Amino acid sequence: MQIRKPTNVDMGSDSVSRVLTRLAIPSMITMFAHTIFHIVDTMFIAWLGTVPLAGMSLMMPVIFVVYALMSGCTIGATTLISKNLGMGRLYRSRYLANAALSLVFLISLFPCLLLIPSIKEHFFSFLGASPEALVHINRYLFWQVWSFPVASWSLLLDAVYRSQGNATMPMYALLIGNAVNIALDPLLIFTFDMGIGGAALATLVGRILTFAYSFLKLRHYSDIYPKLILTRNTIPTWRSIVVIGLPLSLSQISFSVGAALLNKIFAQYGEAAISGWALGNRIEDIAFLLVFGLNAALVPFVAYNLGKGEIERVKEGLAFACKWAFILMCSVGVLLYAFPSMFLAVFKPEGLTLSYSVASIRASTTAYPLIALTIIIGGLFLGAGYTQYNFYAQIIRNILVRYPAALLLNAMFGIDGVWWCQPVSSVVAFFVSLYFLKKLKPAILDVREQFT
Repeated sequence: MQIRKPTNVDMGSDSVSRVLTRLAIPSMITMFAHTIFHIVDTMFIAWLGTVPLAGMSLMMPVIFVVYALMSGCTIGATTLISKNLGMGRLYRSRYLANAALSLVFLISLFPCLLLIPSIKEHFFSFLGASPEALVHINRYLFWQVWSFPVASWSLLLDAVYRSQGNATMPMYALLIGNAVNIALDPLLIFTFDMGIGGAALATLVGRILTFAYSFLKLRHYSDIYPKLILTRNTIPTWRSIVVIGLPLSLSQISFSVGAALLNKIFAQYGEAAISGWALGNRIEDIAFLLVFGLNAALVPFVAYNLGKGEIERVKEGLAFACKWAFILMCSVGVLLYAFPSMFLAVFKPEGLTLSYSVASIRASTTAYPLIALTIIIGGLFLGAGYTQYNFYAQIIRNILVRYPAALLLNAMFGIDGVWWCQPVSSVVAFFVSLYFLKKLKPAILDVREQFT
C-alpha cells in the first residue's frame, strides 16, 4: 500500500538519501524551533523574578514525565503504523491510530488530579515548594494541565503524518503554534499582568493552534484519520504500543535521573559548577539537533521498509544516516572545542561559570562522533520496534556508568575530572549499542511476524 499525497515521500521507492533528507530537514527545523521556544519562554518567566521561576521549575518534573509517556507512545504508534503501511495494511494502520489516540489522551488526563487542592498542595510541598511558590504554581498549573489533552492530539497527528512519510505538516503546525505562543507571552505576562499564568495560557493557545492546523490538513495530506473511539480490541492494541513506547519513555526519564545525580556532585563546588554544567548541556542539546533530525527520519523509514521486506534499503538508510551524523558531529565538535566561549556568549556567563562551561563542553566534544552514531543506531532500534535495546544502552550510560565514573573521577581529580564522566559513559553506550545491533540483525529478518 503506497500513500500518494502531496509532500509525502515514497519511503519504499524513492532514493534512500532523498527520503531521509526530506524527512530529516523538517524534523531538524521543528526541534530547533521548539528549543528556541523553551529558551524564550523561560526568559520571560525569569523576568518575573526568582519565585515565579521556581514555581515553573517545580512544574517541570510533571511536564517532563507526561510528555515522556505521551511521546513514547506516539513513537511506538509511528513504528507500528509505518510497519503496517509497508505491509499494505492501511485498515490496520487506521485502527492503530485510533487506539494510540485514546491511549495518549488517557495519559494526558492524569495531571488533572493535580487540580484537586489537597493533592496539589501535598504533591508540590513534597517537592519543596514554599507557600509563595505555591501561589505561582496555582496560576501556572490551571492552564498548563488543560494543554496536555490538546497536546496529546497534536502528538498523535504528528505520528500519523510521519508514518506516511510527511514531516512537513508537523513542522508547519509546530512553527505556527510556537510563534503565536512567543508573541502572546509578553502580552499576557506583562501587558495583561497575568504573570506566570499568562505564560501557561499562551502555551495552551499555541497548542490549540498546532492541533487545529494539523487536524484541518488531514483530509489533504493523510489517508489516516484518527478517531477517539474504544473497541474490544483497543486495550490489547495499547499493549502493543506500550511494549514499544514504554522503554523509550523510561529512557527519556533516565536522562533526568542521571542529571539529578550529577547535580549532587556539582553542588559540592557551588552554584557556578551547576550553572556551568547546565549551560554546557544546553549547547550540546542544540548541537545534536542535526543528529536527532536524522534519528526522527530513520524511525518511520526503517519501520516502513521492514514491513515491505526491504532489508537492503534499511541497511542503506542506516549507513547513510551514520555517515552524515559522524561527519556533522565531527565538524560541530571541532568548532565547539576550538571556540566554546563564542557559542556561550549568548548566555553571558561570567568568571567561574564560564570556565566550568568551557571545561564541560571541551570534555564532551571528544565523544561527539560516537554519541552521534549511538543516536542513529537508537533510531534503528526504534524503527525496528526493539526499543528495549535503546533503553538498556541509555540506562547503562546515564545511571550505571556516568554517575559511578563521576564519583571516581571526582575522588581522583576533583571537578576537573568530573567533566570526563560524559565521554567515558558515551563510549561505553556506543559499544553497548553495537552489541545490541549485532543481536538485532537476525531478529529483523522475519519482518512479517513483527508488529502485526
